[in-house]
This record gives sequence, structure tokens and C-alpha cells, in this order.
Amino acid sequence: MRADECIRHEQRGEGNVIDWKLDGFLPTERQPAPVLESADDRDVLFARGAAAAIDLFVCYVLIEFPLIYALSLAFSEPYEELGGYVVVLSLLALLPIYATYSFVLEWRYGRTPGKVNRDLLVVMADGRPCTYHASALRNLLRYVDLLGVPPLVIGAVSALLTDGRRLGDHAAETVVVRSTAPTDRDAAVSADADTSAAARAGENGES
Repeated sequence: MRADECIRHEQRGEGNVIDWKLDGFLPTERQPAPVLESADDRDVLFARGAAAAIDLFVCYVLIEFPLIYALSLAFSEPYEELGGYVVVLSLLALLPIYATYSFVLEWRYGRTPGKVNRDLLVVMADGRPCTYHASALRNLLRYVDLLGVPPLVIGAVSALLTDGRRLGDHAAETVVVRSTAPTDRDAAVSADADTSAAARAGENGES
């Protein structure tokens, strides 16, 4: 193997490792296969809670907080007058931000960063990718899930008493399941290499 080929090979390897690390949180166009029989597993329900915590953190710290900071600079006097109410208002604004964030990512990629990290995937009940309409409906009904004292009573009870689906999933005919995404670096790099080799072979065949 020539020196320039070795360098390109090493660069591709480094890129695959970086991609694998990012895949620990970032959703990709290539969705993993769903494990439909895992929909009612109790560990999936706990994983969904952990995924939601990650996503709420992302929404608040990476999306909402910069907006709050920008508004505090642009409208400093009203911001100071609000005082402690700023925190309350920011928490109230978190739900629509979270619902919109989840809607877009679940529609486009079938999973949010939190779900990627917990190896979860949102699909239709028959295993097809989540549709635009289904993602919109399941996330709009998050507002219903939040009813009760404490919040999330309805959604949690619905998921525990049925087949692991909250009200939004029943209405949208979706399920949240485990995915078959590679969980170690070697498997992820090997999968990327196989995909790249197949793509190159296809290009050579067409040329």
C-alpha cells in the first residue's frame, strides 16, 4: 500500500471513530432496525425517562438558555423587572420547545439525542419509520401526559398499564423500542467501512 493510500485509510479510520462517538448522541439519516418486541419491556420505560432527561437538558441549556441570555441583553429593563419570574417563565416555555424539538427529530430521524444515547427508536406500530403526522400527534399529546399532580401522571400510568405506549403513542400508532445500532466502536467502524465499500463498488459498477 502506498504512503498516500495509508494516510487516506488512517484519515477514514479517524473519521469513523469520531462519527461513532458523535453517534452516541447525534441522530443520523441511517436509522437502525427496530426491535418491536421490546416495546413493553420495563427497562425500555426507564430508558425513555433517561432519554427525556437528556433531551430536556439539551433543550434548556443549549437552546433556551442562549435565547434567554440574548433577550436579557436586548431587553435589559423588562428582564430585571421580572426578577425571579424569569425562571418560572423559562420552565413554562420549556415544554413547547421540547415538543417541537422532539417532533422535528423523531419525524426526520426517528430519535432524539437522548433516544440515540439510550438506544431507543420511535417507529410506527408495524415497524415503519415514524411519519410527519404521527410525530406531530404524539408530541402534541405530551400536553395531555403532563396533566395531574405530579405532572406526567397520565402518560406514565398509560405506559405502565398498557403495552408500554403513552396516550400519544396510542393516538399516533407509534411505539418506542430498542434499536439494533452497534454499541461498540469496532462494530460501528466495521459497519461504516462495509457501507462505504458497497457504495464504492456500486459507483464502479455504474461507471
